[in-house]
Parts: sequence; structure tokens; C-alpha cells
Amino acid sequence: MIPGITYLNWAGLAPLTLRSYLHSLIAPELMGNILLPNWVKRVEKLREDVALWLGTHSEQVAFVPSTSVALTIAAHSLTWQNSDTILYPANDFPANVLPWQSLDRFGVQAQAVQDWTQPWDKPVKMVSISTVDFTTGIEQPWQQVVQQANAKGIWTCVDAIQSAGVKPSWCPEIDFWCAGTQKWLASGLGLALLVLSPKVLSRLSPPFPTWLGLNQPPLVQSGMSKTARGWELSWASPQAIARFETNLKYFQASGWENISQGVRQRRDYLHERLLEMGWKVVSCPERWSGLVCFDPGLGQAESIVKDGYKKRIITAQRGDYVRISPHIFNSMSSLARTVDWLWKCKLEYR
Repeated sequence: MIPGITYLNWAGLAPLTLRSYLHSLIAPELMGNILLPNWVKRVEKLREDVALWLGTHSEQVAFVPSTSVALTIAAHSLTWQNSDTILYPANDFPANVLPWQSLDRFGVQAQAVQDWTQPWDKPVKMVSISTVDFTTGIEQPWQQVVQQANAKGIWTCVDAIQSAGVKPSWCPEIDFWCAGTQKWLASGLGLALLVLSPKVLSRLSPPFPTWLGLNQPPLVQSGMSKTARGWELSWASPQAIARFETNLKYFQASGWENISQGVRQRRDYLHERLLEMGWKVVSCPERWSGLVCFDPGLGQAESIVKDGYKKRIITAQRGDYVRISPHIFNSMSSLARTVDWLWKCKLEYR
């Protein structure tokens, strides 16, 4: 992807593919309103392509600026009452923590869950869970949690940013499915997907309506769209849309199963080599994601990551752990080079 650099932080901010970057240079605003009608059609076609990929309907797909915005929309969609409870994962990324904690102004109790297998000991109004623990790379029991909540009539929200593009992470029982496109979908900043359930569209109203969500913009008397488009906050970034449009076509042509298998092959290779070296790997090959994380001990994670940057091997530090996240764009030879470097780190930092 980047000449001379082994980039292994796709779970952070992915580098852009050259093709997607070049496609994003042709801005629809270049000729003012002249190109706008065709651009709107392209956005609607992309909405249909996203629905086809996930197995849902285009009417349920909204484009918003980021995962944080999608989660904030979800948090403000319900009519909260004093003492209502929302569950979210303990020690999760702040994007899936702050929207729920901010509801304390309504008297809502935002409760962090350490163990999802434990029974919920009080009435719950909403459950929000990430598909992957961003520090360990372990896939969370999001499917079981969604099923349990759905059976109890509890609203569900899923942050799927660490799964979207790697393995299936959507199911019809999810009320709010949120995923930015800047990680495994390699489409840069400025775009996230918000997929709403039919229950949301029929029973709730968008918390931040804008004129773009009208049935016939800008006619206020036309009323708000009953589709997910009515939940969008603004024009989607044309550059981000163009990048995602390009990459989605590439992934679809490559086959999503091939993408998933390719990522798993690479993470399994690194996982096994790390174990052979004697590193303490905290990720799980059964509950796998594209992330492989290990604990070097003695607070050495920062030093190892910095050393990698000097060697043009890009990883990430998450707390006490070193996080490695390969994609199909990484060649096996580049991973072998990474393994050689990690062997040297093992000798230096033991």
C-alpha cells in the first residue's frame, strides 16, 4: 500500500487505496449545481449497494459523518425517563461510552458491563455493544446479547467498526448498527453507516431532523422521510462517499468471504508466530477479529511501537498491549519481515 512501509494498523486509521483516492479528486461541487442531480443518484445507488452487502434494505441505510455521530443519534432517539438504564461494555472505546454517560442529564443510569454472561439485574431500556474489544481484539458476544435483548423488548445498538469489512457483523434484530468506513473499509475519514431497524423507522423519530431528510427537499410541507435518509444530518462528504463507493466495488468483486479468509490467514499467522516467540498473546483465535494483541510486560508496549516506526513497521499501542492489525493488502513477505523484527524485540525487551 505505502512503498517501503509495512502498515499493520488497519484497526486504527487505514491508509487510502490509490484508486479510491484518485476517484475522490473529482468533486461534484466543481460545477456547482450542474452535477448535483447525478451525484444524488450515485449516493442512492451506494445506499442500495450497502444494503445488498449487509442483506438489508436500502430504506434502512443512512450516511452520517462518523461512528461517534451514529452512536449519538442512537442515544438521543429514545424518550428517556428518570432511572432508565442503558448497558454498554466496560472499558470500551469512548465513542461507545460518552453518548450513554451524557444521558445522566435525564436521570439515565449508564451501566458498564464487565461480563455479558451475567443476568441483567434491573429493567433495561437499551443495550449497546461493540462487536470487538478494541484493546484485546476478542470478538464480543454481540449476537447473543442482541438476541437476549430482542427477546425482552430492549432496544439494541451495535458498534461494528472493528468488524465491518472483515466478517459478518449485522443481523436484522439490531436496531441501530453503526460503523465508520475509515478502518477495514479503507475509505478515510468523514463517513459512517447507520442502519436502522424497521422498528426504529416505524416507532421513533429522528432526533436531529434537517431539511435534507424531507420527502421533497426543501418543501417543509412534504414531511420527513420515513426512511433512514430522514435521519441524516447533512450532505455526506463527497470525497468520503467516492472513496467508499470505489472500495465497496473492489471488495464485492473480490468476494467478502475471500476478504474474511485473507484477513484471518494473516492474523492467525502472526498469532502463531507470537506464541512461538513466547509473547503473551491476549487475543483469541476462536473469537477472532482482524486484531492480534500481545502484552510485552514491563510497560514495554510504547517502546516496541516506537521502535517499529523507526523500522517502518506501523503497529499501535493500546494500554499495556501492542496491537497488530493486518489486512489483505499486506503481503505474507511483509508479515515475515514483521516477525523477524518481533524476534529482535523479544531479545531486546525481555
